[in-house]
Amino acid sequence: MKKTLLLIVCFLAIMLSCTKSKEVHPEIGDANDEILMVGVKDVHVKYFRCNMDDLEKVYFNYRLALSPEVPQNYSRVEMIRREDYFELTITDLLPDTLYCYYYYIVNNDVGSTTQTESKTFHTQFYEQPEPPTPPTPPTPPNEFPEGAIGGLFSINVNGDQVYFSKGNLQYQASTNTWRFAELQWDYVGTQMPDEYGSFGGTVIESDNNDISQDYSGWIDLFGWGTSGWDSGNTYYHPWDSDASDGRLYGSLGPYDIYNSHCRNSDWGVYNPISNGGNMAGQWRTLNQYEWRHLVWDRVTASGIRYAKAIVNGINGVILLPDDWNEYYYFLSDANDLGAAYSNNVIDLADWLCMFESKGAVFLPAAGYRIGTLTISAGEGCYYWTAHACGEQSAYADAFWDVGGAYGGYHRYNGFSVRLVKDAN
Repeated sequence: MKKTLLLIVCFLAIMLSCTKSKEVHPEIGDANDEILMVGVKDVHVKYFRCNMDDLEKVYFNYRLALSPEVPQNYSRVEMIRREDYFELTITDLLPDTLYCYYYYIVNNDVGSTTQTESKTFHTQFYEQPEPPTPPTPPTPPNEFPEGAIGGLFSINVNGDQVYFSKGNLQYQASTNTWRFAELQWDYVGTQMPDEYGSFGGTVIESDNNDISQDYSGWIDLFGWGTSGWDSGNTYYHPWDSDASDGRLYGSLGPYDIYNSHCRNSDWGVYNPISNGGNMAGQWRTLNQYEWRHLVWDRVTASGIRYAKAIVNGINGVILLPDDWNEYYYFLSDANDLGAAYSNNVIDLADWLCMFESKGAVFLPAAGYRIGTLTISAGEGCYYWTAHACGEQSAYADAFWDVGGAYGGYHRYNGFSVRLVKDAN
């Protein structure tokens, strides 16, 4: 009889505890134990349990959904305990980005822990105002600018078009010289093996790992906003490589490069390009909306916008001009982000005759740099846009073998830059 009464009392206590939580927070039902309020760069989390007294601590663990499922990629933050729930606000997220998360729970029982299943949330999209476009010198009829490829590419629904430069942007610190790569597939890469023991790069006696203020070789992987224009930040030179601070290229100085002054930090606007007219203000970087339209939304005569390929032995992405004719050359898996580079293997003769002569652009997979370490040279295509998306990040387009993504990346990453010039 005593055992029966004891069981009844325990059952009633549990029911009262659950009822209290649901009365205070009627928005949760029998199967829900959380509320996530997601903003542009923040998320507010409430974690509920009927038996709150059984929980000692709750940790919120989150990571970028694009990063691999390994423990070191998760950030762990202890949640604040309230009377009948745990609470947490995170404010340093990237806009328009998918995150994975789970809860790590420490129970009052000694050594007892549990982990919930992984879920996802997506931060909201923040639309920045279009930056003004500086005036450009007139282009003679039926000619394209010095240093440009002849194809025309639409960058918005209004039909505005641009020319692409003939190669990725390169810089020599010892002479303060900017130039375009002589060949579309040229990239500096590394003459030292990367973390996987692989070599990559076509520019002889130059190495992105040797980046420095007086380096006499060429580099072509730049942190965002490193045009050389003094934004007032500690780091704004093209040779800066300190990746020890996540806010490295953030708005730490007196100028707001996140918004109104971002054009001054554009490599093509601020600098003369020696083999591209040699005058400042002639070239620019596509902003995030233009990159998105060009790669993902553009309407062309053939319906083909891009294709992954191996051109003259180099992995990368081909961008086809607006007037490309699909009968010029058959391309497998066009407009397919999940395609492999090897689906289209194009030799030098075919590239020059069937592609470049008709205005096609090739973006070589030059990899990326963190600090003075070059990674994935020959495998990953990472190209900056002109738009920042926070104090620590900026937008970039990325492609790799059987995959790719568009989104925000830390400004201290060294990515490729491909400049354009507005067509008249």
